Amino acid sequence: MENEQHIREAIQSLLDDLGDGWTLTQLVLVMGLERVHDGRIESTAWYWTPPGQAEWMTTGLFDSAIEIREDSDTDY
Repeated sequence: MENEQHIREAIQSLLDDLGDGWTLTQLVLVMGLERVHDGRIESTAWYWTPPGQAEWMTTGLFDSAIEIREDSDTDY
């Protein structure tokens, strides 16, 4: 539970710094990870959700992220 609180505080601090008035409610962290193992670089995608977060909420956040990405202007 302590790790979850640190993560929430860090994200809320970022939101506060942006100054748009948003408050963190639910979350999914998605990351790309790399490590060196036996002299080779391994990479994987990884995600984390807070303990006890409803599966429907996690799925909804993933779906929303994909939709936002598809609707964004990526030609720069």
